[in-house]
Amino acid sequence: MTGRIRDETPPTGRLVAVVGPSGAGKDALIDAALSQRPDLRRVRRVITRPADAGAEDHEAVDETEFDRRRTRGEFAFHWQAHGLAYGIPRAALAPLNEGRTLIFNGSRAALAAAQAHDPSLAVVVITASDETLAQRLAARGRETRDEIAARLARGRFPTPPGAHIVENDRNLTTGVARFLAALDTITDDASAADNSTIRRSPVQGTVHETILGNARLILPGEVVTGSIVLRDGVIAAIDPGPSHPPGAIDCEGDFVSPGLIELHTDNLERHMTPRPGVDWPHMNAIIAHDAELAGVGITTVFDALRIGSEHKAPKVRAGYKPYARGMATEILSMVAKDALRISHYLHLRAEICSDTLTDEIAEFSPEDRVGIVSMMDHTPGQRQFADLDRLRTYMVGKHGIAPTDFEAYIAERQALGNRVRAAHEAAAVAGAKRLRAILASHDDTTTDHVTTSAAHGAGLAEFPTTLEAARACRAHGIAVMLGGPNLIRGGSHSGNVSALEAAEAGLLDIISSDYIPASLLMGAIALARQSGDLPAGIATVTRNAARAAGLTDRGALEPGLRGDVIRFREVNGTPVVRGTWVKGKRVA
Repeated sequence: MTGRIRDETPPTGRLVAVVGPSGAGKDALIDAALSQRPDLRRVRRVITRPADAGAEDHEAVDETEFDRRRTRGEFAFHWQAHGLAYGIPRAALAPLNEGRTLIFNGSRAALAAAQAHDPSLAVVVITASDETLAQRLAARGRETRDEIAARLARGRFPTPPGAHIVENDRNLTTGVARFLAALDTITDDASAADNSTIRRSPVQGTVHETILGNARLILPGEVVTGSIVLRDGVIAAIDPGPSHPPGAIDCEGDFVSPGLIELHTDNLERHMTPRPGVDWPHMNAIIAHDAELAGVGITTVFDALRIGSEHKAPKVRAGYKPYARGMATEILSMVAKDALRISHYLHLRAEICSDTLTDEIAEFSPEDRVGIVSMMDHTPGQRQFADLDRLRTYMVGKHGIAPTDFEAYIAERQALGNRVRAAHEAAAVAGAKRLRAILASHDDTTTDHVTTSAAHGAGLAEFPTTLEAARACRAHGIAVMLGGPNLIRGGSHSGNVSALEAAEAGLLDIISSDYIPASLLMGAIALARQSGDLPAGIATVTRNAARAAGLTDRGALEPGLRGDVIRFREVNGTPVVRGTWVKGKRVA
C-alpha cells in the first residue's frame, strides 16, 4: 500500500495573463504550449474585431453586442486597448473550479481589471529585444518603419510586480521551453501554498495523502520515532510516538529523512557519453539520469552543464564543443511536461579557460531555472591542477593524451587561460547576477583565491583544495562543499584536501555526490559516524544545501515544507534507500 486517497475538495486552478509588446510572440508561444500540454486551456476572448482579422481564434462581436453583454454582467472582466473592446466571459473561467490552468492573451490595460476579479492572477511577460520585435513586425508587412518605431516606443512598460519574465529572442523551441518552465513554476507555487487548511471549491474531488508510520524521523537536531503525513504535496504533520495510524505505511523502524539535494553532479554527462565518442540520445540520457538520482534518494538536483568551449581542438585531444543551451532546453522541456521524477534546476559550470564562455552564458535567461553559476578555471599549473605530474596522470588516463604530447597541451592551455581570464571571470559574475543565480567558486587553493571569490560575491565554494582555503571561506561566510567520493575513499583522487579532515576541523558544510550519485547519502552517514550526530550529517545533504542554493521550501522535515522525503535503512553498514517521495508522490 503506497498511501490513501480521501474525498476532499481539490485546489482551485490558476488564471494566467500573458502580456508583452507586439511582435513578442505571445500567440505563437501559447499555441505551441497548448499543443504540448493538454492540461492547459486557453480562454477564448470576446473582441470587437472581425473574425477574419488574422489573429487568434476569438468571438467577434460589434460594439452594441459587446455593451449588451457587459451590461448584463456576462464578462468576468473587460478592458479597452488599441481602439478595441476585449471581454473574458464568466462561463469561460468555469474550468478554474476543476483545478485547471487557464491562459489568456492580455495587455497591460487588462491587468488591473483581471487582478480585481482574481487576486491570485499570475502574469507572464513575454519579451524580446527591440531589434527582434522590429524584425517580426516588419515581416508582417502591415506598418512602415516609422510606425513600427512608434509602436515599439508605446509598447515599453514597467514589469508588473511578481511577474514571470520569458525572453523570446531565440527559436520557437527555446521560447516554448522557457514559457512552459514559467507555467510550471506558477503551478508549483500554487501547489506549495499553505495547506494547513483544506482549500474549497464548488466541485467535489480528491486529495492524495500518504502517511509513513513506525519510522525514525530525522528532524533538525534530533531523531524521534513517529509518523509523518504528506498531503497535497507538502508535509502536513509530524506526530512523535510509537503509534501506527490507520492506513499508514509501516516503515518497520527505517529512517525517514528530507529528500537529498545535489548541487553539483557530472552524472548527466556520464549518461550523455557512456563511452568515448558515443553521443547517446539526450532525452534518454536525461530519463536515465533522473531515475538513477531518484533511486538513491536525491529529490532535487542542479544539473551541471559546462559553458565555455573551444573554437578549435587542441593539438593533443578533441576539443569540447558547445552543448549546454541545447541540453538545457531539453531538460526544461521535460520539466514542463512533468516527465521527470525529481526537481531539476540548472548549474552552469563556467569554464574560464575557454573561447566561448561569454557567448554561451548570454544564451540563458532568468526563466531557465539556473540556480548556480560556478567559476571553474582549469588552466594547468593552478588550483586543482597545480601539480602537473598528477595532471599528466589524469590526462593520459582519462583522455588518452600521449605522454610526449603533454608539454604542448600545457603550453596551449596556459596561453588560453592567461589571455581570457579577466574577461571571462567578469562575464561569469555578471551572468550570475543577471540570471539571479548563486555564484560559486571552484577549486580555491589559497587565501587570495578566496578573497577574490568573496569580492565577486560568491556564496558557495566547490571543492576548495586546501584547509587554508576552507578556513578562508569560513572567515568570509562562504559555504564549503566537498565531495562524497572523497569522504568514502578517505581522500581526494587528485590529491586535494581530505573531506574527512575538513569535517574534523569543522569546515565542511555541504556534500556533493560529484561523479557518484549514491555517495551523497553514503557521505552523510559517514559524517554521522565520525561525529556521532546523525541530524548534522543529514543536514549536509539537505538543509545546508537548500540554504546555500536559496531554496526555502525544502530541506527539512517540517510542516509546510515540500513533501520531499526518503526512507532508508543500513544494510551491512551501507545505507539503502527503500522509498523516495517528491511532493508527496512516490517516485522510487
